Amino acid sequence: MSMSMKLMSAVLMSVGIGFAGAAWAANGTADVPGSVAEGKDFGCGAKGQKACPMQGWMKTVMQSATTSGDGAKIASALEYVASKPPPGMPKWVAISKDGAEKAKKGDIDGAKASCKACHDLYKAEYKAKLRDAAF
Repeated sequence: MSMSMKLMSAVLMSVGIGFAGAAWAANGTADVPGSVAEGKDFGCGAKGQKACPMQGWMKTVMQSATTSGDGAKIASALEYVASKPPPGMPKWVAISKDGAEKAKKGDIDGAKASCKACHDLYKAEYKAKLRDAAF
């Protein structure tokens, strides 16, 4: 880690953001200590473990909304997702809001396509770095 990165990490940690936020703020892709690449056991999400926070929410709220085909429920769920953008994922909000607008207009397939677009773009990175983060 460079000296400027160490300084940024120390400063951000002192205001409660922590190392992960410092690393992501610096370049959006820095490895977070304890990430899956380093063999961290998140304690959730794996077979036989409780669901991770976002995973549990997606299975109960989002899956229920999309299965129902109810545009209002899907829009509400996507608006909630838009309000929770993780660091380093700049298209998260726009994708979620676009899906919510499509759901409000009755375009359920379009709303579901926004889910797929977000998953294609961010799911692997989210699982590797933020899997156990509060949602």
